[in-house]
Amino acid sequence: FQSDYMEVWGGTTVEEGYFGVINGLLYYVDFETMNAVPICNKPDCRHISWMEDRNTKCNAANTDIWNLFPYKGKLYGFRSLADGGSELVVSDLDGSNWKSKGMFIKAEESFHEGVVVKDQMFYLKDVALREEEAAEPELETVMCMLDLDTMKSREICRERGTFSIQFLGGTKDYQIYSVQEDNGIKCYQFDYDEEESKEISLKNRTQSVVKADETGFYYNSGIDYPKEVYKHDLETSENEICISEEEAKAAFGKEYLQLIIWDVREDGILFHLVDEKEGDVFWKESKSGEIKRLYLEENLPKKNSRLNSFMFGTEDGIGFSYLQSLDSDNIEWYGYISWEDLLAGKNNIKTLVETKFTGGGKPLDEEGNVIGE
Repeated sequence: FQSDYMEVWGGTTVEEGYFGVINGLLYYVDFETMNAVPICNKPDCRHISWMEDRNTKCNAANTDIWNLFPYKGKLYGFRSLADGGSELVVSDLDGSNWKSKGMFIKAEESFHEGVVVKDQMFYLKDVALREEEAAEPELETVMCMLDLDTMKSREICRERGTFSIQFLGGTKDYQIYSVQEDNGIKCYQFDYDEEESKEISLKNRTQSVVKADETGFYYNSGIDYPKEVYKHDLETSENEICISEEEAKAAFGKEYLQLIIWDVREDGILFHLVDEKEGDVFWKESKSGEIKRLYLEENLPKKNSRLNSFMFGTEDGIGFSYLQSLDSDNIEWYGYISWEDLLAGKNNIKTLVETKFTGGGKPLDEEGNVIGE
């Protein structure tokens, strides 16, 4: 299952599937069958989460494990500790025999995000600096490297302020990251082998990097919020605009708050436009340059729902989550749609996981209605 490059914030995507924590259970989504399977090897297990039964014995029901990823035939995760901090834990791929490999985030620290490259994890954490005269501890963001075999770690760099360093995306050879400095935001290309960074020039404030390779990458950018898409060429350092704010606004029919890249393919770019009240996904075709609204949000299976986040993209389709609004609560649902149906505007959304509880912890029946209301 292991890939040469794995981003381990939120869910983790590898070539064969997706690992994540959904509804209080550890799940693996098999891309070949597009079935979401609880990570549990117990025969006849009902895969009950702790929200349904505090005494559940299901291997997938871990209340304190997050950020799953496969490594050398094992399943790794981060476990939050009762007194603060996190430890790295490892199990068999079926979720059995969880064991600690050691603590890597101390009680006064908090993990942000990381990437696994070969046998190393490069990650960011916030560290509280307590000075005698300071009323409140000052925070620094620190970039570190952890050897997953020996558990030895070392600091690479640090910057003053919380979230002052942010990973944007990359490949098995490099990571693009941003640094909040006194005179604005600067972006850098970090070489894992050399552990060296060089400044690169990107447009405005960059939120994320996608479809990176040895020649360059795509990214979204804007002044306050990302509103355009660019392609950066690593050899020439040029930034080619792919989707302008003007053409995105024309496709949406009005002003929008932000543009989020969902996926980039040879034949086009899939992106999400959002404002305070609505949003939708759009497709810009590479050959014609035409932008088409896909009406995915309008055709979601549950009423009063809005698209939430992109989970993964495959050659055949995409996985995503969406939020259904209730009077004083919400329900997060998980869906999949093929590229063929998405681009044709067909409402053939497959449910990846049946959600059993609202965000506020109220149980749902088999049809997704709140029990007792």
